[in-house]
Amino acid sequence: MSIENQLKTELQQFAGALHAPSQLDERIAALIRKQTRVTAPSLRPGKRKYATRAALIAACIFLFSGIAYASSLLYTMQSDKVRVELTQQAAATLPANLSAELTQSVRDIRGQLASGESAYVYSAELEKRKLPALLKITAPAAYTNLDAWKTETKKHFVPFKTPTALPAGFAFVRAELEAPVSGIDAATYEQFHSLLRKKAGAANQTIVWQKAPSADKAVSPMDMPGLVYANGDGEQIEVRYQVFSGDDAATDVHTLTGESTTADKVSVSGKDGYYTLNRNHMLSETGAMQSLAWLETQDGSTILYQVTTPSLKVSQDDLLRIANSLQ
Repeated sequence: MSIENQLKTELQQFAGALHAPSQLDERIAALIRKQTRVTAPSLRPGKRKYATRAALIAACIFLFSGIAYASSLLYTMQSDKVRVELTQQAAATLPANLSAELTQSVRDIRGQLASGESAYVYSAELEKRKLPALLKITAPAAYTNLDAWKTETKKHFVPFKTPTALPAGFAFVRAELEAPVSGIDAATYEQFHSLLRKKAGAANQTIVWQKAPSADKAVSPMDMPGLVYANGDGEQIEVRYQVFSGDDAATDVHTLTGESTTADKVSVSGKDGYYTLNRNHMLSETGAMQSLAWLETQDGSTILYQVTTPSLKVSQDDLLRIANSLQ
């Protein structure tokens, strides 16, 4: 045996003899819980503090699971404290029947919520595919008066830029303080995931849900207030704002998408952004989703702007027209 091969063999034997102490997993879990612990909302008037110091899309939970996935990074955007990643993954492309089942379930559950109420929804099928198994569904209160919505968002977030130009035929429909479907921060995911998974097992059901506590009113980067526009054909365009407070720690936002999703770098008012087209969107009524995303800093906070549409009849230029008109 050559010296090189002998050294390689001895190194492999030595590595195989190494064992991490069993307490290590517990210590790592404790650190994760510490970093994602929910803090009580401020009782002072004005802006409330965010519910978590590090707001993570539910997909981030799986970074701690030790499971390796075959994935491909589509893009990364970064500000001083916020890093946004979109990653392709085969598991994120669901069979048509499962996607339809989830979409219908979300519609049915939202129909049982009063205006402003939210629910946490667990899917055993998403769990099987090693995807984030928990979603937050909301029946957002509709603001038909844009000025009233601006007043509310200034109280809890920062003043938002709004469109000053729209594609032909589109008009303002409503504004919302939360998105109908959103991600969940790590602390909330940890709290409700196990609870609803056990509930699903006990009931032998693949989808179960539970209303979010009504007292849970702390402002979170997961809220994603937005504006909804539509034309006479029923096609919609949404402008969403995801705000990360300057008081928050450095934040990573990881989002998974299917392998068919494409991404192109674009310029939005001189800032780098990305246009994506997903023809197999998990919860889109049309099965598709076009999205334009970019980051901006304002008053010490970072805002992730997204202009989206589930319609394939709306063009990329239409989305850019809205994005470039924000003032």
